[in-house]
Amino acid sequence: MKPSWAVLVLVVGLSHLASAGAASPYETINYHVQQMIAQAVSSDSTGVQAFREQLENLPRPKAGDSAKARPLQQRGLEQLTRNALKEALATFRQAFIADPTDPEIASQLARTYLRLERFKEAERLSIYTLSLAPTHAITWLGLGEIYGQMGDASRAGGAFANAYRFASDPPQLTERLRQLATIHPTEAVRASAQQALQTIKTTITPQPSAAPVLAPKTSPATSAVPPDPTIADTAVTATHPTEPFPNNAIPLSAPSASTQEPNTANPGQRIYRQSIPRTCLIVTSRNGKTDNLGSGLLVSADGLVITNDHVIEKADNLAVKCGERESTASVRKRSKQPDLALLATSLKNGESFIFNEAYSQDLIGRDVFVIGNPYGLEGTFSTGVISGLREIDGVRYIQISAPISPGNSGGPVILQDGTVIGIAAMVLKKGQNLNFAIASSEVIVSGLFDPARMQSRPLVKEP
Repeated sequence: MKPSWAVLVLVVGLSHLASAGAASPYETINYHVQQMIAQAVSSDSTGVQAFREQLENLPRPKAGDSAKARPLQQRGLEQLTRNALKEALATFRQAFIADPTDPEIASQLARTYLRLERFKEAERLSIYTLSLAPTHAITWLGLGEIYGQMGDASRAGGAFANAYRFASDPPQLTERLRQLATIHPTEAVRASAQQALQTIKTTITPQPSAAPVLAPKTSPATSAVPPDPTIADTAVTATHPTEPFPNNAIPLSAPSASTQEPNTANPGQRIYRQSIPRTCLIVTSRNGKTDNLGSGLLVSADGLVITNDHVIEKADNLAVKCGERESTASVRKRSKQPDLALLATSLKNGESFIFNEAYSQDLIGRDVFVIGNPYGLEGTFSTGVISGLREIDGVRYIQISAPISPGNSGGPVILQDGTVIGIAAMVLKKGQNLNFAIASSEVIVSGLFDPARMQSRPLVKEP
């Protein structure tokens, strides 16, 4: 099974790298960086850490010619001291082309673009730098300035918070934020720096920054490609967060388990570690070609997996990967209303998810955690709250604020006690975090399976 699975995922990745509308590896990197910013805005250190770990496990470009790049870098720094910005930009570009794996060179190129007020290029180079060194505090600080000058105070504040989080010298970073908060000419930069300073006082503990690993971690076929330093970026409908396999998706493996001891006092980290082995990536094929990606969850000791029917509706063949284990799958039962399918696999497991049958106003405001595979990014973790209970076409849904995207369909929505309160199913296109999961109570009464073979329990009080 191992060789066939590897070939399957590689074919998916290559086919979409070759397609006209394919997403660049930069867009994959940007997704993780934006999630780190969003989690920082929410003061969710666990979320920041989870996306940091995933960012560190993304493919990297091949090592460049550091012997050629370093002298160019030094020349660029000398030109900066003379305020010769255009000359410095040209020199840093040459250094970057010589060695695109050096985060210092990439960061200095980004800062030069920032000083020239070429914000789009500065943003792209900063985000790329963070793929090389996710804890590079100076780059996070620069990204905050970029977003502030672009008028996006929220993202600026999140970037500033991460700059402090990863600072090797927190007092020095704090002083830099104070300067930005008082003397920077752009109001949004001042406001977001001030907000970051207030957040730092109450919620953020600096984390030691690990030295970046710069060695290439993948084959040339899937290596990340740095952004071109010479080119700048130029009625509400419900949709499922998957459909035919999205053209801008690049499947990536889930990060390996951290060597650090889990923080059992943190519910997000506890749930993430507990749930990853039970959350599944589903890959479908049709007419001999890979067609779709989705998510699923193990719900029985004998390998039954639940997902959405629309994930597998056109499939000729199914492959399922739960944690590190892989299996082919067959459809046991399926339903259009509710949008559910039950798959049989060979993944025998002593533990499975437990459904929570609650469906009442007592759920509103409860924290939820979503794990799935948006755009093929395995094991992506997001957080939010239950924001409503809705009945649509006779089916009960849980409305959640936790972000979900194409590829999340069929994945678990989890409460703090670890029980599954819903299955991610659809989003509203024109809205902010208007996401819906089929309520577990609906799954239990759907007739999809024999409840005696599963586990479920009523809502329990949270600590």
